[in-house]
Amino acid sequence: MKWIFVLIVAVVSSQGLAQTNPPTFVLEWGTNGTGDGQFGGSHGIVVDDAGDVYVVDTLNHRVQKFTSDGTFIMKWGGFGSAPGQFIHPHGVGIGPQGNLYISETGNNRVQKFTSGGVFITTWGSAGNGDGQFSHNHGLAVDGNGNVFVADRDQNRVQKFDSNGTFLLAWGTLGTGDGQFTGTNGVAVDGNGDVFVGDSSPRIQKFTNDGVFITSWGSAGVADGQFNFPRGLATDEFGNVYVSDRNAHRMQKFSNTGVFLSSWGAFGSGESQFNLPYAIRPGANGVVYVSDSSNFRVQKFVFPTTDVPAVSTWGVIVMVGLLMISGTIVLREQVVI
Repeated sequence: MKWIFVLIVAVVSSQGLAQTNPPTFVLEWGTNGTGDGQFGGSHGIVVDDAGDVYVVDTLNHRVQKFTSDGTFIMKWGGFGSAPGQFIHPHGVGIGPQGNLYISETGNNRVQKFTSGGVFITTWGSAGNGDGQFSHNHGLAVDGNGNVFVADRDQNRVQKFDSNGTFLLAWGTLGTGDGQFTGTNGVAVDGNGDVFVGDSSPRIQKFTNDGVFITSWGSAGVADGQFNFPRGLATDEFGNVYVSDRNAHRMQKFSNTGVFLSSWGAFGSGESQFNLPYAIRPGANGVVYVSDSSNFRVQKFVFPTTDVPAVSTWGVIVMVGLLMISGTIVLREQVVI
């Protein structure tokens, strides 16, 4: 019985961790400008459960909302420090209730809005204390509504509840485990684990409370190497996507750092990038990239034949548990 389970693990896991094909370009939208659907630098990006796409338009100090095919829906913001205004917004995350959280560097704060752009609350100020920021960039929200902010110039990540109450912080300057040389992108998977892009350059993985788990990456342009990992995101299967900004490409990994795929090169054509800032998966293999210096968003889709690694491991665990419990009966064949 045991050797059959081992064989299943060996065969299926090797398939689940195999490299996947790059996604196919679907469409793009945006040009340089201040009009609806134009950008002054498309930075943070997020997708809601309805498939609508929110783009942080940094140099226009606003957020724009689009349908999944790039049709403009609405916008909010404007230059300033009043509630609902922005000075250089960058990161964006969406909570389990559909509310949006925007990290803005110019005001050293986070603002919370409804999906329709109605202001709810704000927190943060300039400084190095709890709940204060210095050039805060990436932002992510977990399934419980906790908000993680990459406090870049202070080499740390701060965690808050959904209303902005400070919970904890971790990180110091350095290249050791749990240290940073500038925190950039941050993402959270379905298990609550936190991934942080470090200018070292590398990706570090932590528990929800900041306990170091593992890291991967080094300087370079080979698979699994980085030249300024700016934006991070995870999909429903736990895969990790990295916007490798200065290498003008995207990379995809398993949630343990196994390289799966990459695509992109410098340029302005389809599937090319110019200093891409962020990446965000949607449903059914769709991925959006904010191609900041091309002033646009590009939409891609992965082949449906690609088997997600976490889905595979879920099958392995289920089979193993059923064998242990005796639910699977071994005769001439395995019957579930």
